[in-house]
Amino acid sequence: MDDDDDFMSGMGGPKTKRYTSRQEILAKLEGRAAMWERVARDNKSRAEDFEDAAQRIRNGATVVTVGRTTYFLADDESTTRDETADDTVS
Repeated sequence: MDDDDDFMSGMGGPKTKRYTSRQEILAKLEGRAAMWERVARDNKSRAEDFEDAAQRIRNGATVVTVGRTTYFLADDESTTRDETADDTVS
């Protein structure tokens, strides 16, 4: 992402961008619109993946994977994440 994202402001407040032609500013704004539309679609898809995983757990599954993360229901509910961590992690 660029450093001039709408939700980010510099130390002195919002940034001002200067363009010398209508075509230049339109290209920038249209590009931004396309980028945020892609982000919205990706986020909606990701949210659906998590909801599907939650539904599988509600339906009795004990293991689900979303993206690269696998979530599992341990037999011993007193086990915490720290207790099952890799030995090399401190």
